[in-house]
Amino acid sequence: MPLTERSQVYRSGLRSIWFVLAFAFLFFPVRAAAQLGGRPEKSDFTISYTQASGVFAPLWVAQENGLFKKYGLGTSLKLLNTQVATQSLIAGELDVISTGPNVVDVRLQGAPVKYIGASLQRYILQLWGAKGLNSLADIRGKTIGVTTPKTVAEIATREALKKTGVLSDKDVSFIYLQTVPAILTAVMSGKTSAGTLSAPNTLKARDAGLTLLLDIGQTNVPGMHLAWATTERIIKSYPNSLYAFLKAIAEATVLSKQNPSVAKKAIGKYTNTDDARIIDDTYEQFAPYLDASLVVQVEPIQGHMMYLDEKEFPRLKDARPTDFIDNSFAEQLKNSGFLQTLGRAK
Repeated sequence: MPLTERSQVYRSGLRSIWFVLAFAFLFFPVRAAAQLGGRPEKSDFTISYTQASGVFAPLWVAQENGLFKKYGLGTSLKLLNTQVATQSLIAGELDVISTGPNVVDVRLQGAPVKYIGASLQRYILQLWGAKGLNSLADIRGKTIGVTTPKTVAEIATREALKKTGVLSDKDVSFIYLQTVPAILTAVMSGKTSAGTLSAPNTLKARDAGLTLLLDIGQTNVPGMHLAWATTERIIKSYPNSLYAFLKAIAEATVLSKQNPSVAKKAIGKYTNTDDARIIDDTYEQFAPYLDASLVVQVEPIQGHMMYLDEKEFPRLKDARPTDFIDNSFAEQLKNSGFLQTLGRAK
């Protein structure tokens, strides 16, 4: 898809977000905020995740082990791509979304969304090439498959390529395939020359004889690989529900590290595999980097903002990284002593 056409698709998505934004403000009034630590104002939460990827282990562990219920929330999980999830959040159909850097984009377009926590602020992905490609230099002039425009996979790949010194993101083109399994299939079938994958699809790529061209995690690109976001309306209306949500995520993160078998069981269920090698590889790829403190850092946001074009985002010039963050919930987890009761926060 040509760049101009991709831009048109992206702008169309933003127009849809504006429509649901107007609807939300008309039909979902804001209540005054309550002090954190009380009973959840809303007991049923709907939460989205974007891929069947092991990075979501804390969410899955919290769901499967009753941690949301422990803190007074009944939860349902929905598998939705980033754009649909964001639109659904603003329309009031979701309460919290798992997200990457795109919250910056939609807030710059006027949507009242903010990060309330972050579980992984470093890109843990790998770039795999089709059979016959032996090195990173071999993909010059070729196509790389990623998920959706301006989200984790594309940004991580572009920034990692810049750091290699072998070639830049300008030396390749990108094709958007929506899901990580679809990327793997496209590389194996020859639809694209390379693709950016996360576990467990990385092990499947290895087993299929594909070539590991670049371990993006080792390039140490700061980025919002997994964060949690919601609207300002929900922050004001249901602060204790959000606090309960993050308590469950924090506890699930610690539990995942202290008891790997719990995390691996959840990974197997939600990635639909009973292959122990795949499950183990998935766990080992993500677990060391998951952060139970959930404090959103400014560096990943700064990096993403530098990547954006002021012509497309006129508000970028006056924006600050802190404009996109509400760390009040994560700070309360620490200041209340909650994290200390769980053991190590990381």
